[in-house]
Amino acid sequence: MSVRAPLENKQGADGLCRQFPTGGGRAAAAGINALPSDQLDAFIDAFTKAYP
Repeated sequence: MSVRAPLENKQGADGLCRQFPTGGGRAAAAGINALPSDQLDAFIDAFTKAYP
C-alpha cells in the first residue's frame, strides 16, 4: 500500500510505514509492500494517530 503525507505537512509517511514489516520510504511518500491481514487494524490505528 502507498501512503502519502498531506500536502500541507509532507512528513511522517516513512515513520508510519516503518512500524510494519516491509514498510519504508520517504517522509512525504512511503509504503508497505505486504501488510499481513492481522495487522490491518494496527495500521489503521497508527495512520489515524499520525494523520488525525
